[in-house]
Amino acid sequence: MKKEKNKSYIKLLKYSKKYIKYQKIPLILAPLLLLVSIMTPFLIRYFIDDIIGKNKFSQILPFFFFFVLVVLLERIISFFVNYGYYKSMNLVVRDEQISMFNKIMMIPLKDFSHNKVGDFMSRVLSDTLEASFFLGTGISLIFYNFIQLIIVSLVLLFLNWQLALITFIMMPFYYFSLRAFDKSIQKSSELERNTYSELTEEFREKVEGLWSIKSFCKETFFSKAFFKKSESWVGAKNRLSKLNQGAEDFMSFMYELTPVLVLGYGGYLILKGDTTLGTLIGFYAYLGWIFTPIRNLSNFYIQMQRAGQVSNRIFEIHDMPVEDRGKGKSFPVDEYDITFENICFTYQNLPILKDINLRINAKEKVAIVGTSGAGKSSLVNLIPRFYEPSQGLLKIGSFEVKEYDLEQLRKNVKIVRQNDPLFNMSVKENIMLGDEFSEEEFNKAVKKAKVDKFIDLLDEGYDTVVGERGSKLSDGQRQRVAIARALIRKPKILILDEATSGVDSQTEEEIFEELKEYDMTLIIISHRLSTIRKADKVVVLKDGEIIGEGTHNELVESSPVYKEIIESQLVM
Repeated sequence: MKKEKNKSYIKLLKYSKKYIKYQKIPLILAPLLLLVSIMTPFLIRYFIDDIIGKNKFSQILPFFFFFVLVVLLERIISFFVNYGYYKSMNLVVRDEQISMFNKIMMIPLKDFSHNKVGDFMSRVLSDTLEASFFLGTGISLIFYNFIQLIIVSLVLLFLNWQLALITFIMMPFYYFSLRAFDKSIQKSSELERNTYSELTEEFREKVEGLWSIKSFCKETFFSKAFFKKSESWVGAKNRLSKLNQGAEDFMSFMYELTPVLVLGYGGYLILKGDTTLGTLIGFYAYLGWIFTPIRNLSNFYIQMQRAGQVSNRIFEIHDMPVEDRGKGKSFPVDEYDITFENICFTYQNLPILKDINLRINAKEKVAIVGTSGAGKSSLVNLIPRFYEPSQGLLKIGSFEVKEYDLEQLRKNVKIVRQNDPLFNMSVKENIMLGDEFSEEEFNKAVKKAKVDKFIDLLDEGYDTVVGERGSKLSDGQRQRVAIARALIRKPKILILDEATSGVDSQTEEEIFEELKEYDMTLIIISHRLSTIRKADKVVVLKDGEIIGEGTHNELVESSPVYKEIIESQLVM
């Protein structure tokens, strides 16, 4: 366990090297700050022993101004050093959040589906803040404080070795106090992070399910459930805070006890004539400088326990697999038949598709039907490689889909789903998504998707911001915007997975009539008979297997399952 923990810290320290570039100002100015601070005990000793002790009244005012300048210079340098640390930590948070966001964008959907969105949010938005102190200050802080500890120790020894010895004797107590709290802080930190992730996920889930909660009048029920999660996190957080504060106060006790011992023994040395009052006061004034690096390193050690926990959660995202980008082949211009050869697909150890053999010709219109859970969506998700088959070959044209450049593949294969979310942008921005299209292309896409039929009802037309997940639009309106978003990009293969379920029959009829003008393969998953009848071919799935293939009329005659689906589920 200890070896694993040490490996984690070493990994974290090595990883922090990439952020040294943000610590240049503290690294440069911190030694200068230390040099300026060294003047303080000697100036105090000189003032008491050589000015006050020898009645040099004329030197008091010049000394005063000089000392003020030294203190002012010290504070100015200290400002830039500490601001440099804060700035470094903030830049680390920014870089880590961007890096983790980009990584999440690149992981396969099957791996993303295994994780809770709330947990991702906690790691990206909260854990990065926790780790920023270590990552943003670690190397420079360790280096500077060790140097400070050595130099201050030498200065104290120079001033009075006996008082310095008392100070050094007290230092090991810091180490033992840390060891006493170490394991408890580590366990409490891990528990607090896990409970906070659960709280974040609880909040996300209930907010997204607000419609259902209100529909069933379950506000109080779920409020109590959220309260329990919050209470669990507060309990874990309080335990961690108690341990952190206990460690902090014990070290503070050591810090406050040492000056008392120094003053007591220093007074004894003065009475014996072994030291001067100026030396004692100078030593006492500078004593805090040796405890500053000890306190900093002690706090850093405590923070390291915390960072060790959260960094593992951060590294888990960094270490997640990314999508295979393919072998760089260009998508075919004309020959883009889709061929499934003995395709099997397993998801979370459950067989979803079994021995699928299917050919969809280029520019063919195909409908896929089946009962819920038959594997329809899984089947089409294999085409743009959102999922990878567990077995078999999936080809477009002459090559397997995994040989095509992934970006080119997805630019030419578009899926529009029943609940494709819109982003909190305008209608036009949701369609364009930052790409450049001509006004003519835009107008054609919104006309074909029948967005133009409702756009005048919106206050600002195409510039209307649709709200989170398109909340200001109806289901049918959101679906039409999503269809326009796909059509404007002129895909070779368009897959509509219940993409018109919220659209009225007449508008749906008009959309499919418009789609005839496009020279592309159209794959439709639908429960509407009027939609299925428009297909050149219908494929029937049941329990992950193809049990029928042909035209609508042929299947009505030859497939009892298809006929049953038609009679029980489709609107005729």
